[in-house]
Amino acid sequence: MGLLRDLRNGIAHFAGSVRMSPAQATTWLSCWSAWTLGSFQFYLLPFTLASLAKYLDVEQTKISEANTTTMLSRLLGAIIFGIASDQYGRKIPLLIDLVLVGVLTLCSGFIHTYGQLVGVRLLFGIAYGVIYGLITAAALEAVPKRARGIVSGLTQQGFAAGYMLASGFHLAMADYEWRALFWLGAGLSVPVFLLRLFLPTISVAATDEDDGVAAGDVDARAVVGGNLSFIKKLKYVLRHHFLAVVYMALLSACFATMGHGSFDLYPTFLTVQRKLTVREETWVTILLQSGGISGALVGGYLGNRYSLKWVPFCFALFAVPFLPLYALPSKWNLLGLGAFFMEFGYGGAIGNLGNIFQQICPHPGMRAAFGGVSYNIGNAISSIAPTIETSLGERFPTAQGTPDYAKTQLILVGIIVSWTVATLFGFDATA
Repeated sequence: MGLLRDLRNGIAHFAGSVRMSPAQATTWLSCWSAWTLGSFQFYLLPFTLASLAKYLDVEQTKISEANTTTMLSRLLGAIIFGIASDQYGRKIPLLIDLVLVGVLTLCSGFIHTYGQLVGVRLLFGIAYGVIYGLITAAALEAVPKRARGIVSGLTQQGFAAGYMLASGFHLAMADYEWRALFWLGAGLSVPVFLLRLFLPTISVAATDEDDGVAAGDVDARAVVGGNLSFIKKLKYVLRHHFLAVVYMALLSACFATMGHGSFDLYPTFLTVQRKLTVREETWVTILLQSGGISGALVGGYLGNRYSLKWVPFCFALFAVPFLPLYALPSKWNLLGLGAFFMEFGYGGAIGNLGNIFQQICPHPGMRAAFGGVSYNIGNAISSIAPTIETSLGERFPTAQGTPDYAKTQLILVGIIVSWTVATLFGFDATA
């Protein structure tokens, strides 16, 4: 009876924690949609890797390097638009960026040379790098404190939702040329842009209260700390909290490398090494990212309620036993089972990242810049992971002559999980 009572109370608490006003819910929806869209557009390149390599007559490693260029350039966008968002409000910078990612995704569908691909994806990376810091700050500012764990987890895993969409559309449009996927991705920018355009100014929750300030009650610049000089805020952070920036960049690098190392190359691994059909590869991918999304929902909720240190720590460890099942079987259903639970652990850990950013952020007037820059420094560090996996897999092939992506993914992800756990162990959740 006691167990059932605790379970009922837990379910009731979980349901109550996501209670919010319509304005707060639609604000979160617009933020999640923007991150999902950008991630979908980013992952169109890995899903068309083999087709692009064949069309451009280059090795698949070269296409991975183009993807690395995208990840490296994200930091520049995070700096420029993070500052703009912290000084002038969240809405206009995001609208401008949604236009940029749409146009550059459209251009990706018109390239004819490898140089053009690298150039367009470099510019796309700048635009894509804008989104995370901006929308994470906006979403967590807007919702009640009780909802921030679940909102953090679901918003973070807009990345997984974008990956899942890319996989689904890759299957649905298998009969079309690779260009059509990029054109579709560009077209989907329109509804996301319109959603954000017609929503009211993003509301901001009071720091010590459960309910947010109603949309429009406070000037957008004052809400984000724009009434203070950004240079003064930056000097304060660098002088007194420089180690916080370094720590969050390292933690982001661990999470990003664990993520990119486990699923950037995964579609290619499934089709090239495991010889799965596009349909089977899609099912495995959906299971993998479903695990990430559900893990982030649970992990984000538990982290916000109990501990932002020990909950992600335990979820990261949970992923370890499922690594062999994620890469070694030859049947798609076993691969999907391993991928789901491995990614459940990863999602439960990284689902707390947005909340950790907001807790550690040294100045409330720098939330977008602090989160965006730290996150994308981590992504820049992790950017080499897919290229390493691709090149080592090709250098050390299997006995059948196919690249051994399974071994390289297992080794890299295993190493990064240990680094992630060690970095989380050093997190002071009371800071």
